[in-house]
Amino acid sequence: MKPLLTLTISLSLLSAASASALTNVDCNQSPTNARCVAVSMPAGAGTVGNGPTFYQGGYEQLRGGFVTPDGKTLIVAVETLRNTDPFGAVMSVDLNTGDRRVISGYLNTVERVGNGVKVQGDRDQLDLYHLGDIFDVKPLPDGSLVANNGQVIRIDPATGNRTLLWTPVTSSDTRVRDSVEVKFADPRAASPAANLPAAPAIPNIKTPVGNLGGLLGGLLGGSAPAATAPASSGPNTSFGNGYFCRQNDATAARPAVPIKYMHVDSAGSIYMFGNNNPLGAGFALFKLDAKNDYRCTSVSRFANNGENIQGSGIPWTSSEMGSGPMFGAFASNGTTLYASGGPNPNYVVVSVDTQTGERRLVSGQTHEGGAQAFKKGQGDAHIGSMLVYSGGSLYTTQEQVLDAPFSLVKIDPATGNRSVIQPMKGTPLERGQARNTMLYAVPGSTQLLVWFNGALHVLDPATGKNFILSR
Repeated sequence: MKPLLTLTISLSLLSAASASALTNVDCNQSPTNARCVAVSMPAGAGTVGNGPTFYQGGYEQLRGGFVTPDGKTLIVAVETLRNTDPFGAVMSVDLNTGDRRVISGYLNTVERVGNGVKVQGDRDQLDLYHLGDIFDVKPLPDGSLVANNGQVIRIDPATGNRTLLWTPVTSSDTRVRDSVEVKFADPRAASPAANLPAAPAIPNIKTPVGNLGGLLGGLLGGSAPAATAPASSGPNTSFGNGYFCRQNDATAARPAVPIKYMHVDSAGSIYMFGNNNPLGAGFALFKLDAKNDYRCTSVSRFANNGENIQGSGIPWTSSEMGSGPMFGAFASNGTTLYASGGPNPNYVVVSVDTQTGERRLVSGQTHEGGAQAFKKGQGDAHIGSMLVYSGGSLYTTQEQVLDAPFSLVKIDPATGNRSVIQPMKGTPLERGQARNTMLYAVPGSTQLLVWFNGALHVLDPATGKNFILSR
């Protein structure tokens, strides 16, 4: 019970109750209300809710996130500018008022919260573990947050400070390395982190991707980078000291690199899909085991040819050289994880049982003809790559497949049948074209949060009624 209590207290810091709750807005009755008027950016920026705006020049995207268990606050990953810079943040949105706050990261050059790990580079002091190219954020049982931008980064929600929790192979910033990363090296060669000298005097540490000291020394003015370590002739028993995710071929010299959306269970373990990266790695549901210092194991996996390796059920691709469906954020119900995406080869919703590894096709269709390799369920509604589970149903959106105005798709998890839910006439979700649409479920409610057309909306799937919560 203690971890749950810690999580509740910590998240309550992010979801303090407002003095007055925002009641549902009926946009048919109040069409001129600011929460009912779709406005293009930048004119609409900051017009609904207080605090730093989502709008950051037109390049911003809301990505993965979650609503706190009390249903009061959305914690969300916000990517701004380009995916090659440090700009990206975790923000909170008060679901009573629409007010926004930066929890951690660089929203822009002025609005920035928290620090990473300070390391001296060859010219300047660098701040490792920024949130540029952030894809997802989830809660851990100890009350901290965990974000994924290719590396898994732990965030203190009280200060916004960031530290490394896990890395798939090497740092995204190859100029320097944090001493924490020494644990990912071959334990037979790595010296204790406490003995790691300050840059540029960097020790030679052998890793599955080469000589760490040589790599860093060359970038910091020392010796040139060493060649990549050759593949071993047998199983790679020291593979990243057990932290990196294995390819299907246990002797492969390179690790598999998971996609960046996550699910976190009640024990704090982190789940991510592997989608044949690098080519030939195979497909898997990986688990970073909280009980084993977040070392990577697999729950379910199959080979490029569809052959079962771990767990039962279907594969979700018939392409030996492709990435399979491009899955978005996970949806969950108990021990079942759902994900949707396409088109390799079709648009599908799949599920994996985190206890048994069983894989199941939930719903599947083709789009505009083509081979129908995976088909299940009735209905012409299209399957997008964002998915949530709410009130016993799955929901996705069509416009991630079709260049069309917003429309919600309801999927029956038992049959795979799909139906379209259109927003009510005269409401803000009826206006505008889709761009990077996202969905978020609200605990204890059947309403959904919808990121669409530069604003965060509240949508009632039963009626199609909606209004703008924050913009």
